[in-house]
Amino acid sequence: MSKSDDGTRLSAPVASAPIRRLRQGPVMPIGGAEDKELGSEGEVLERFLELAGGSAARIVVIPTASRVADEVGSDYQKIFGEMGASGVDVLQVEERLDANEPPALDLLGEATGIYISGGDQSRLVSLLAGTKTMEMIRMRNAEGIIVAGTSAGASILSSHMLVGGSGRAGQSGTASAKKGMVDMVAGFGLLQDMIIDQHFSQRGRMGRLLSAFAANPGLLGIGLDEDTAVEIGQDGCLEVLGSGMVTIIDGRNSTSDYFEREDGEVLTVIDSHLFVLGPGRRFDLDSRRPVPLDQA
Repeated sequence: MSKSDDGTRLSAPVASAPIRRLRQGPVMPIGGAEDKELGSEGEVLERFLELAGGSAARIVVIPTASRVADEVGSDYQKIFGEMGASGVDVLQVEERLDANEPPALDLLGEATGIYISGGDQSRLVSLLAGTKTMEMIRMRNAEGIIVAGTSAGASILSSHMLVGGSGRAGQSGTASAKKGMVDMVAGFGLLQDMIIDQHFSQRGRMGRLLSAFAANPGLLGIGLDEDTAVEIGQDGCLEVLGSGMVTIIDGRNSTSDYFEREDGEVLTVIDSHLFVLGPGRRFDLDSRRPVPLDQA
């Protein structure tokens, strides 16, 4: 056994785990329903704007997940404009062909911040996953610009994305973790080795996250409350922003009976680590430990 920076004893596999970190710009998954009122204490959107360049920011909003994309795009255009951004454009993708055309790529090429709105996760997958737009988002983030996503837009930022299951295991908002509760599809891959879920406390999604986590125990499960975000930077640390909490489940040493169960059966998960972090707290993604307050 060895000790982490805060003195907590770690098992050998965790203490000696190799570090693999992508060099890229900041990524900000948001749990949905972020505070959009000007003059309020809406820390999440203010931090996004700051990282995008403040008054010099050129923001591209991608409202593809929404079925009222025009309305959502206009709303964010107004919000970021009133917050002081230099320019705010809306990238409308109504069919996959749009996401492979030069106008979309040119717009993203000029951005200093990219913001993906909420809505239906399946729309993001069907219209954007695997397109030139997705590759451009990856490239711009690798060049250092911030990419944020709220609700469905948060989930697609990682390499693994939760989508609604077949329904054979019941509704994904129920408390119990059951096999088949959700499906997993490929996301944009800006964040490696983690699963992100949103509206977490408000919609009772612990069972849903545990179901996905049980099938993929090496991943880090992250549940984001509404009006709550995590900023993840090049230093490999996650910082909690907003008014709610972030739930983190680490499965490096965990086991489950996922592959012994049938769809709809309740799962057993053993030896996972649960962390609950409030606003302002930081978490080291390399060691998978909270950063002590005196080092935050």
